[in-house]
Amino acid sequence: MRRRHVARTGLGAGLALVAAACGACSPEPPPSTPAHVDSALPTAPLPKDLGSRAFSHVETLVGFGARHAGTDGWNRAVDYIAAELAALGLEVVRDRWSEESEGLTFENVSARIPGAIPDRIVLGAHHDTKITEGHDDPAHNFAFVGANDSASGVGLLLALARHWVEHPPLASVDVVFFDGEESVPFTWDLTRALFGSRRYARRYRAALQADEGEPPIRAMVLLDMVGARDLSIDDESMSDRGLHRIIAESAASRGHSAVFFRNRLKVSDDHMAFLELGIPAIDLIDIYDNPQWHTPEDKLEHIAPESLQIVGEVVLTALPRIEAAYFPEPTEERR
Repeated sequence: MRRRHVARTGLGAGLALVAAACGACSPEPPPSTPAHVDSALPTAPLPKDLGSRAFSHVETLVGFGARHAGTDGWNRAVDYIAAELAALGLEVVRDRWSEESEGLTFENVSARIPGAIPDRIVLGAHHDTKITEGHDDPAHNFAFVGANDSASGVGLLLALARHWVEHPPLASVDVVFFDGEESVPFTWDLTRALFGSRRYARRYRAALQADEGEPPIRAMVLLDMVGARDLSIDDESMSDRGLHRIIAESAASRGHSAVFFRNRLKVSDDHMAFLELGIPAIDLIDIYDNPQWHTPEDKLEHIAPESLQIVGEVVLTALPRIEAAYFPEPTEERR
């Protein structure tokens, strides 16, 4: 993950959380319950099998092994994501390109779930795994299957896509699976990472400038490492504060406040490309207390369907409020 630059902010700013040394830092005190929990948030029953469906995708992806560019697992993963989206009846966009400076080929996979209005929300996750071979330091070379980083985000996003196809949203939703999020060097290098999200943002900006009728993106939610058994979604400090409030209120309304926003961190991740375009974006990520991150232990045994269910429920609950807060016209309640 983009954690290459993970720094604590707020009360503990004097302590730097750098790469794998995060275990040495003590968390900030947990925040109080959100001051404003909107009673109008939807209370309709949510799919009880969302977490199990997401976990099934995680199992499949982990079975492919390493999934960084050029590996057999990478080819299998992008084909699997595209096939799952196509099976839902969606038009799949596969954007493959070469990064000549790295000698690597990447591929973003995306699909649009049409809503009643064309303006859209982007839900994203990265599908590549950390490159853990070919490094000078032997400690950076090991077998890595990325169960949490990145299969958990991909698995949940695929499960959410199915739900939205079966229960169309008011706003259109783009599900986007970014490639090349991980830093090519083992040690985080922001100039050699986040390739897929930056490309997606450039192409979106170019389409707007060319006046191609591209529907505007009103908000972006990133899912990254959302499946740990001991789930704790961090308060990513660059994320849009309005989206942060909506997610916190949605978590409270579903009884999930305990696993959201206990620790505040600054994380360089795929949401940055959207923030740089002025698009409100939030990174839902569990990295502060994540001993498996970028180690051989990021395995399926540390992933829980219950954690995937929690994050999925919060995202589904938040979506109508995001529409109401960030779209130009007030949205009517979902049917």
